[in-house]
Amino acid sequence: MTTPTSADPRADLLELVAERDALRAQLEGDLPAATRWLQRKVWRQAAALDALNRRIVSQRFALRTLDELGRSLTAAEYQAARARVLDQALLSRIEDPDAA
Repeated sequence: MTTPTSADPRADLLELVAERDALRAQLEGDLPAATRWLQRKVWRQAAALDALNRRIVSQRFALRTLDELGRSLTAAEYQAARARVLDQALLSRIEDPDAA
């Protein structure tokens, strides 16, 4: 069963109701309905995990760069450090510092 975790009680209630409905559909033999709910839940969790992973990659990048320099970065130094990244997969995972 889902444990409420968000700061929005309405969102928690909607999630619990959707889970209840999916379990009811499963008991009634309507597996496609139950599967759709579970699939949507997995997609939401995957998106949240990807966002968290992007933040971690960005923070690790900044920490490695700071460690190499032994000090804080200016905005120009940060941009120059990002420009040095050759791996496109890694570069795509480094967040834009202006995005929030």
